[in-house]
Amino acid sequence: MHGIAASRTSSPLTVPAGWVPLRRFAVMGAAAIALGAVQLPHRPHTLCLLRAVTGIPCPLCGGTTAAVQVGQGHLAAGLAANPLAFFGAIVLVLAATPWGRRAVGSWRRQPATVRVLLGTAVLTAGECWQLARFGLI
Repeated sequence: MHGIAASRTSSPLTVPAGWVPLRRFAVMGAAAIALGAVQLPHRPHTLCLLRAVTGIPCPLCGGTTAAVQVGQGHLAAGLAANPLAFFGAIVLVLAATPWGRRAVGSWRRQPATVRVLLGTAVLTAGECWQLARFGLI
């Protein structure tokens, strides 16, 4: 019985903690390359509901374009398409490292007000970037 319980806790798909950032990087890189390789002739003008309805881009507009650009090896174009998505992907990979886990823990210990204000500032900066990118300001 003890052997059965032990076998349930370990899985052949379990990845050592040190490999998690590499796995995240590999999955995100493969997805970006796949997006960059796909050429859809009748792709919709936008996938963003806010932009489709109002014509105003959201802070995440250009995220798919950024992934496509990175997947095609155009890092600067990916950064220009959406810095928020570009750096968000980097943060997602780094969050799986020991340093990143400490940073996430530190972030979670911050008062909710600080987290909300900083999050709002980042989204506002992202929105300003998109408005400038689309020539709306």
